[in-house]
Formats: sequence, C-alpha cells, structure tokens
Amino acid sequence: MKTRSFVWRIISFTRKNYIWAVLLQLPRRLLPLVPALLVQQIIDHLTQHRQLDATIWSLLGLMLGYLLARVTALMAVQFTERLPMFKTETLLRTNLLEHLLSQPGAAALPRDSGDMINRFQKDSGNPGFFLVMGAFVFGMSIETLVALFIMARINMQITVIAVLPLLVGNIIVNTLGKRVEHYRRKSRETSSAVSNYLVDMFGVVQAIQVASATPNIVRRFHGLNNQRRVASLRENLFSNVVLGVFGTGIASISTGLILLLAGSSLRTGHFTIGDLTLFIAYMGGTIGRFSDEMIAQITRYRQLAVAQERLTELMPGATPAALVTPGSFYQQIATFDTPVSMPQIEERLEQLEVHNLSYAYPGTERGITNINLRLERGQFVVITGRIGSGKTTLLRVILGLLAKQEGEIRWNGAVVNDPTAFFRPPHSAYTGQTPHLFSTTLRENITLGLPLNEIQVQRAIHTAVMERDVEMLADGLETIIGPKGIKLSGGQVQRTAATRMFARSSELLVFDDLSSALDVATEQQLWERLLARQKEEHPITCLLVSHRRAVLQRADTILVLKEGRVEASGTVAELLLTSPEFRAIWSSGREEASV
Repeated sequence: MKTRSFVWRIISFTRKNYIWAVLLQLPRRLLPLVPALLVQQIIDHLTQHRQLDATIWSLLGLMLGYLLARVTALMAVQFTERLPMFKTETLLRTNLLEHLLSQPGAAALPRDSGDMINRFQKDSGNPGFFLVMGAFVFGMSIETLVALFIMARINMQITVIAVLPLLVGNIIVNTLGKRVEHYRRKSRETSSAVSNYLVDMFGVVQAIQVASATPNIVRRFHGLNNQRRVASLRENLFSNVVLGVFGTGIASISTGLILLLAGSSLRTGHFTIGDLTLFIAYMGGTIGRFSDEMIAQITRYRQLAVAQERLTELMPGATPAALVTPGSFYQQIATFDTPVSMPQIEERLEQLEVHNLSYAYPGTERGITNINLRLERGQFVVITGRIGSGKTTLLRVILGLLAKQEGEIRWNGAVVNDPTAFFRPPHSAYTGQTPHLFSTTLRENITLGLPLNEIQVQRAIHTAVMERDVEMLADGLETIIGPKGIKLSGGQVQRTAATRMFARSSELLVFDDLSSALDVATEQQLWERLLARQKEEHPITCLLVSHRRAVLQRADTILVLKEGRVEASGTVAELLLTSPEFRAIWSSGREEASV
C-alpha cells in the first residue's frame, strides 16, 4: 500500500474527529493576521497623519477581543487535535496485537522482542502525529493564502518576488526525500538494536554473572548505544541544519528582498511604512513559518513511509490494509465499559479425532508423522515416549500452536479448520511445560481479567493443590510474584498455571508434562482432586504428556511415540505385554521413583 493510501485510510477512520480538528485550525490560524493589520493602520496614522478607520479605543478593544478569541481557539484546538492522534495509535497497536495473537502460539515472532517494543512504541505514533500536523499545516496554508491576498492587493510585484525563493526551497527539500527516509530508517534500526540487547541482557543476568562477562556485556552495550547516538545525530543534523537552511534561511532572503524592493516604492509613495511593517510581519510570522512547516511536513511524510513499512513487517501474511482496518478485537475494546465474560460452549465434547496428523520443523526432519488419536468424553488419555519423540509437538499441532502440514482434526465429527482459534476456553485449556506468568499479583495471573468470584478462584486453587502455598505468601493472592513468577518455585509456577486452567470451565484439559516440576505426592493429590471434581460437576476429558507410573496407571488409553510416530497404544497391562518401547519407559519410571 502506498503511503498516500495509508494516510487516506487513517483520515477516513478518524474523519469526524479529524474534520473538527481541521475546521478549528481556521480561527486559530486566521486570527494571527489581525494584529499586523491593526499595526499597519496605527503606523500609517502616526507617519502620514491618515484618518484611522476606527478610534484608538476601538483598536484597543479589538486587540483585547483578539486575545480572548485566540486563547479560546487554542484551547479548543488542543482538545480536538489529540483525539485523531490517540485513535490512530489505538487502531494500529490493536491491529498489530490482534494479528500477533491470532498466529499459532509456538510460531516465532516476526522480529526480536526489543525491536517489536521499539516499533510498537515509536513507529505507531508517527501516523497520528502526521495527521495532527497535517491539520495544522492546512490551517497555515489558508492563513498564508489570505496573507498573500492582502499583500498582493497592496503590491503584487513585491509579493511575487518575495514568495519565489520559498517555492524553490520547498521543491529542493522534496527532492531530498530519499535521504530523509535513509536517515530515519537507520536511526530506528540502531534504536531497535539497543532495545533488543537490553531485553536479551535482562533475560540472562544470572548467566552473565556466572560467566563473569559483565565487562564484555557493558562494552558491547556501549558500542550499540554509540551507533544509535551517531545515527540519531545524523538524522537530527540533516533535518534541523540542512533542511532548516531551506526554511529559515530562505525566509530571511525573502525578507531581505522585501526591504530592497520597498525602498523605491516608498520614495514614490506607492508603499507606506505601515505596508512595509505588514509585509515583514506576514513574511516572517506567517509565510516564512508556513514554509518551515511545509518542509517539516514533507520530512514527516518521508518518515511516515518508514514507520508504515516497519509496522507492516510485524504482520506477515496479512493484507496491507489490515493494519488500518478496524478488526473484531478493536470493536470489542472500543468501549471500556464492555463487560468481560467467558464465551459459552455451543457443543460439548463427545469425541475428538485426529487423523494422519503430520508436522516437520522447517529445515529438519524432526516432528510427527501420520498420527491417529481418538478421545471420548471423560477419558484420561496419556501420551508418553522418550525425549525428542514428538510428544510436545503433537500437543502443539492439535491445539494449533504449530500449523499442521497434513491431516485433520475433528470435534464431534466436524472438521476443525482453524485449531488456533478453536482450541481455546471453553473448548479447551492448556498448561505447557514452561508456563508464562506476568509480573503482577497471583490473583491477576489466575483470572487474567476474567470476572471470577472468590468461590471460583478458591475452588481452582484447591484443585491445583495450591491453598497452602497461597497461605504462606506474604499477601496471599495479592502478592506480586515478580517477572516471570520469580518469587515462586518451579512447582508453584506450574500449579499457578494449572489453577488458571481450572478457573476456566473447559471441555478438554491439556497438560504438557505437569510432572516435571511437581513431586510425586503433590501430583497424585492433584489428579485425585481433579477426578473428584469430575464426579461432582461433569465429565472432564484430559489429554496429557507424562512418563510417571502413577499417571500412566490412571490412563484409559496410552499413546506411545517413537521418532515422531505412534509406536503402540493401549492400557498399561496391554503395552507391558506388547511394546518393548513402553517397557523401557516403564522401567525408567521405576528408576526415577527410586531416586
């Protein structure tokens, strides 16, 4: 999408607010023309003893009225011009988030975390600011046209000669647009490199300390920061010095031409001192500033093209228009008082079928091949296998966290075309091997904005065997758990994620090796409570990865994977008789238990 189309779509999106912002620029910009006209009248009265069109008191009254009107116009503009800017930022950031959240969960981000933060924070603000300044420049253009009309009525020749240098300057600046884009792109890239490095550095602080690598890390950071400083300095020098010459410098040339040409006209009496004062005031304060702002707006337009390019890169696979088209997510958050509620299940799970499911990681042969699986309502199905056998990959492909390459998934016989969107609460809930927690309270990590009452929260905590842990925390559920849950143990992190899952009533519960951070007794208690809850409420279907004997013995069906394929399936008793692979896994479970 071309930049002008991008701008037009944003204007169309904010058209009501933007029209008001543009219209209110007219009184704001036209009012500054009044003082020069009044001064012209007063000076001509003093120097040539002309009759004033009004009394001195009337002029003073006009000046006071002008000041009050100017203040009122400025206040109105300050309020209205912010709305298009904020709405545009909200639209862009919301669409970016919606696109990212709609992608398979295990897919890589289009850019590094630091770079994405930089683009979200800085580039998303450029379009809105461009719109606001566009309204301002439009108001200045009307002001300039009126000023030129007044000047032309006084002396056409001086007006034309004074304006020509400004036109030439704007044409030259427009030809330098590519350089503007180059410097802006370089500045943004080096800034993103610094952000990336900071994110990576904070994520491996312990590794840096253990390796005694702090001096090298700091030295590298200084190097990146210096590159950013140089790139920003070059952009600012080019924008403020080189381009400034064609703004302020040429405006000064125009003022000098007025002074030179006015001399002969003053001698002939066709030009008065008041006229000269008005010309200089308009040239320096109105037309000269308009030239500066036009040059700046041309620069901002080129910078906007870079911002548009960088934001579009965060939406791979989407149409260019998706960035500026209000999506369903934007419609939902358009009103802050929209109640948040859990979607209601339309069709309860009776049967989940997986047919010939295949996936290979890009550039490798690792993955899963022709997997077939069948779950009935209320079943407890366990996937087991050695390390690297494809257990986690299978779960992720079923849930849409990885995009399947072959095969199909059926929910009650109906094909699930978009697993990423389908396998969410209330259809399914998932706890991964390494759950992600936020640096907020334990309660907020459990609810994630869902309006759960205290009974629902406490029931989920009880099911996850978390009640004693909560009691031991300083502020209970209101305890801030720190970045990634650093104040919790590995087992507490796992059970917090499990609590979050249990708080949402879902038809299918999926666990990826919940045993990895839990002791045998705690895990056994968790499964007992979950199955007891199943008897009290409704049948719960579970699909999980585990190699522990206690879990395998509870399973209705066990799926044994080897090198991405189903090696065998059945109950513990059946597999011990028929599957050497399962017997090896069973033996390793005994050794682990003895340790």
